[in-house]
Amino acid sequence: MFTVKFQEWVRASARRFVAAMHLLGITPNTLTVVGLGITAVGAFLVGVGLLAAGGLVLIIAGLFDLLDGAVARVTGKVYRYGAFLDSTTDRYSEAIAYMALLYYFIYNDPARASRGVEPLLVLMALSGSLLVSYIRARAQSLGFVCDGGLLARPERVVILVTGLIIPVLLVPCLWLLAIFTNLTAVQRVYLVWQESRKTAPVSQ
Repeated sequence: MFTVKFQEWVRASARRFVAAMHLLGITPNTLTVVGLGITAVGAFLVGVGLLAAGGLVLIIAGLFDLLDGAVARVTGKVYRYGAFLDSTTDRYSEAIAYMALLYYFIYNDPARASRGVEPLLVLMALSGSLLVSYIRARAQSLGFVCDGGLLARPERVVILVTGLIIPVLLVPCLWLLAIFTNLTAVQRVYLVWQESRKTAPVSQ
């Protein structure tokens, strides 16, 4: 994934903020919730038609999404509830962003919405994104690894923000998300199937 090195940079940078975090009493869970709040602000801007501004705010929210996990690892506060909260807020963040984009097309760009293509792309991208995350969570609950796939969450955020900041690329980015999130879901189902074959009991 092309965002792995960036995530590593954020985690390394987090070490420089650990002392300040302790002094202010800021926990990884606090960062997670703040990130969701920033996402809501970005989504509001998208909904009212300020796409570029909304995209920039979503970038900041994405940094919080990376930072909470980094701080948790640096401070040794890696708890199951924190991982659960992070995953839940990630799903809400994606849903809020796509709902805002759907609202934008329906109420601020009715000419596009009347064709039905863009709203359908938004719904397909949202469904695919949620499925990608669900498949991994469900697979892991059954003991599978289910890593990999074309579009994990960081890649999806980058593509969506690119379309928001550069409006001429918005529809092409939605096409990418609508197609490749669902392909990623299928890919992960296939990866889990391969894992299951490796661990299946051998018939006598």
